[in-house]
Amino acid sequence: MSGDSPASFSLELSPDLREMRDWVHDFAVRVIRPAAPEWDEREETPWPVLEEAAKIGLYSLDFFGRQWLEPSGLGTAVAFE
Repeated sequence: MSGDSPASFSLELSPDLREMRDWVHDFAVRVIRPAAPEWDEREETPWPVLEEAAKIGLYSLDFFGRQWLEPSGLGTAVAFE
């Protein structure tokens, strides 16, 4: 392999990943964070929050599948962050 340059590695997010990250973050700010203290105190699953996430496609097999198969391998990590 002499003469071949090593494969480059970057954690720079693609425009698609940045868009997804911002979309998930916006949902967290608007829906999850305001409800979190109540649901934490009750120690219950926040079904209304999960229903809202499902309505916009955030809580779905399609979303998680797309992130799992995202070419850089960062989709799931960015979504969970």
